[in-house]
Amino acid sequence: MTDFYESNARAYFERTNRIDPSPILEPLLPYLQPGGAILDIGCGSGRDLKWFKARGFDPTGLERSPSLAVLASDHSACPVTMIDLFDYNPPMHYDCILLIGTLVHLPKPEFPRAMSKAKRMLKAGGIMYVSMKAWGGSEEAGDGRVFQLWSDSELRREFDRAGLRVLEHTRSRSLLGNRDVWLGYILRAEG
Repeated sequence: MTDFYESNARAYFERTNRIDPSPILEPLLPYLQPGGAILDIGCGSGRDLKWFKARGFDPTGLERSPSLAVLASDHSACPVTMIDLFDYNPPMHYDCILLIGTLVHLPKPEFPRAMSKAKRMLKAGGIMYVSMKAWGGSEEAGDGRVFQLWSDSELRREFDRAGLRVLEHTRSRSLLGNRDVWLGYILRAEG
């Protein structure tokens, strides 16, 4: 999906950077140590990087779209590396990894590999936040993007296989104001 996000980087940035992510991110705070290192994979506009930086954390972003990577870094004043999750070799292990809507286009058979890769980047006992679109199957948007839709039971099965324990779970409407329903999970790396 890099082509869509690269071709529409400015519009995507404008649509997402002004949304207050507090309803999504505040529940993570009790699980994090002040100043902790956070990796936002698929950081998009940099909105969440900026939110964490303002609260004294040490956030870093990954973004596949070169244009979005520049916009995110400029907006958040945080480092953003232009790279795909599967190609990234982290210089360190992180206290928290964010996958907020990042994997919605990833074919379901690739999901376990993504979870495994992200988990390897976490410190022992680290926290991960994952959000995915709800329901099941897949849907194609009018712009050609294909979204994978997940049920709670499907995701819990994948998290269990990956050695990630669900600490909290939410089901909520999209902050963009559309009809999308999102499943959000705060996870702790086990083992």
